Amino acid sequence: MSAIAAVILEGAAQLAVPFLKKLLKDKLGGAGGDLADKAIDIVAEKLGAPAERIPEIAEQEPDRLEEAIMAAEPETAELLLAHVKSQQLSNEIQLAEMAKEQTWSWAWRPAWMWFLGFLWCWRLVIVPATDAAIGSTMAAAIDLATLAWLTTLFAGFYMGGHTIKAGLKTWTERK
Repeated sequence: MSAIAAVILEGAAQLAVPFLKKLLKDKLGGAGGDLADKAIDIVAEKLGAPAERIPEIAEQEPDRLEEAIMAAEPETAELLLAHVKSQQLSNEIQLAEMAKEQTWSWAWRPAWMWFLGFLWCWRLVIVPATDAAIGSTMAAAIDLATLAWLTTLFAGFYMGGHTIKAGLKTWTERK
């Protein structure tokens, strides 16, 4: 769809339709794929042709494409505003969840991330620099395998905990 998006983007830029242009720039930049696909579908609907034919129509009937882009602009503006509102509501829900829970119920994850980051920095940067500067052998006292195991264990809990919980729930509810 990127060639199609490029054709529509060029037409939108010439017509100065800001919302459609933004959606398609997001598509070409990789950020708003679903929105750009919907915007392309809206333009195709206004053209009365499948999206795959947009480059052909742009070449043969550029005025028709311009009319379709202008007709699609209000709908793409609504689409973008709905997406922004959805993101805003999602952020508000997340903040409300954080506010109602005890701090420890969510703060352990970033605390562990910072702690593990410190341990890796300590072991791979600070200790070797200190060893080189003063000729000590501190590096031998800190085992990288243990640090790797600890990091893997945390990542498993952090990223796999809900997956395991959901799997166990499905397993216990089966008939």
